[in-house]
Amino acid sequence: MPFDSNQVLFTDADPGYRHTKIESGVPPPSLDALPRFVKNARDGAYGQRGRGQQRYPSNQPYPKQMHMNQPHMNKMHPARIQPFQGRPIQAQPFQTQPHHSSDVRRDHFDPIQPIDLPARLQHILTNKRGPQFVDQLSTPDWSRMMSDRDDVRGRHSDSRLCTIPLLQQIHETKSKLYRFPFDRVEAASRASNPYAGVLLCELGSEASVVLGHLDFSVQPVREYVRPGRVLRYVDLGSQERGFSEYIRWRVGQTGGAQAQGWYFAPASADSESNDPKDLKDLSLFATPGGILDPQSIDQFVRQVRDECSDGVDLVVAEFSPKHTDLSTDLEKQQYAYTIAQAALALRVLQRGGTFVFKMYEATTPLSVELLFLIHACFERVAIVRSFVSRPTSADRFVVCNRLVADPRWVAAHLHAALSKMHAGQLKPSHLVSWTRVSAEREFMEPVYRSNVAVAQMQAQALNAVLARSSQPQAAALSKHQIESANACLQHW
Repeated sequence: MPFDSNQVLFTDADPGYRHTKIESGVPPPSLDALPRFVKNARDGAYGQRGRGQQRYPSNQPYPKQMHMNQPHMNKMHPARIQPFQGRPIQAQPFQTQPHHSSDVRRDHFDPIQPIDLPARLQHILTNKRGPQFVDQLSTPDWSRMMSDRDDVRGRHSDSRLCTIPLLQQIHETKSKLYRFPFDRVEAASRASNPYAGVLLCELGSEASVVLGHLDFSVQPVREYVRPGRVLRYVDLGSQERGFSEYIRWRVGQTGGAQAQGWYFAPASADSESNDPKDLKDLSLFATPGGILDPQSIDQFVRQVRDECSDGVDLVVAEFSPKHTDLSTDLEKQQYAYTIAQAALALRVLQRGGTFVFKMYEATTPLSVELLFLIHACFERVAIVRSFVSRPTSADRFVVCNRLVADPRWVAAHLHAALSKMHAGQLKPSHLVSWTRVSAEREFMEPVYRSNVAVAQMQAQALNAVLARSSQPQAAALSKHQIESANACLQHW
């Protein structure tokens, strides 16, 4: 509409506009009902301006914009404050040191990661069913293993146990690493492992250091080492008898404590009896059949029970197939070893005893069913991934504390499965009902978290090795690896 210059316009000064009465049923707002920061807006933000403080002019930034330029305002939020990292601990003569200072490798390309002194991933499985739950496992609703039908789904990875794309990524990275020479991959793996120097401590073998770290984390050995007490244990195939070596060392650190052990040697290690590092009071048992032969297990159990009728306090097991970190089917190769070791351990342990064994990816129903059977016999189970283990490997240790249930049925169940497997009559697919086990949410969730955490760590380590393998690596440890080793060994 065009503007009409003759139209009368009303202003605030017009009497007809100023004196118009407004009728409304809503009372006007009261200032007393308003919050203080609205009433006293001139006093600063939220009306909390203190005495002596001045308002900021419109042509200057507000405090929120100025605090980055104010030294007294630049403070970190308490939740983001990092713990104080002191000076790296100096190398000790009895710990990890290079033979010559010129051998120390200083890597200027990799970012220095802070030293993680606990150095492990740990997930706890608590047996809330109680010791009587083992009796239910023998019912037809649970025990459906003894079937000759080969269900391959029991040996395939399940999405309820891990992220399948993550496992595929690990498999693809391993396939790429096969293009490089094995020694170059090993050197790259050692160079990318910040805890590589820990294995060079005075204990000597990798198995000794791994058990020492597990003992620091969950104390499967220290629990039974006391003055005036004899620790009775069984060592199932640890490399170079490393588990026995650490147990003897730990007992020697406690005055008045003693140890008595039985060592089940691998089938190919009959000559270990002449090892110069022979340990006293350690009974050696070796048969051509090895741990996978049910008759050899029966003979070993009789020997232990004849010399220790009440049973042993601790069983530590490390039997596993020969492999490298690039193997892609370790879990399937490990089935028989885990079944055999569990069947033996449950027959020689006394009430309140502890069972420690190595396992690999628990991503198939068969592995988790076996873990479920073992966990039903103990009060608590901890799945521990020690950083002492190579980052590119998938191994982890299961520490089963305090045998509380009667394990005879579980031991017989596993022994029967091993016997059929040894005779070629059974290719295991399931040990119990997978439908029942997968419905146990309190059991499944920690297993899933553990698998994902270890798989992520392994995938990251394999990618780092893949990036390094294209270039030759120095044989000596880096300065940071030596400092990490000494700090961890002193802390542990």
